[in-house]
Amino acid sequence: MGALDAAAGRVAGGATVAFRPSGSSMVPLTRSRPHMVVAPVDPSKLEVGGIVLARVAETVYLHLVSSVDLARKRV
Repeated sequence: MGALDAAAGRVAGGATVAFRPSGSSMVPLTRSRPHMVVAPVDPSKLEVGGIVLARVAETVYLHLVSSVDLARKRV
């Protein structure tokens, strides 16, 4: 289990979590190892441009929100 998996599990349980994710997939929005704080959020409050933890096919990613479709419950 990686750091993102652990953070996602704690957030799913209702906790606010601070951590330092590594990698370059979010450059230029953020660099590797920034201090990030993630917390549970009401999906109706998500906005384009936000950053979320997303689980896709059993893998957790730090992901930029590029669209929000509340009717289909998709981000």
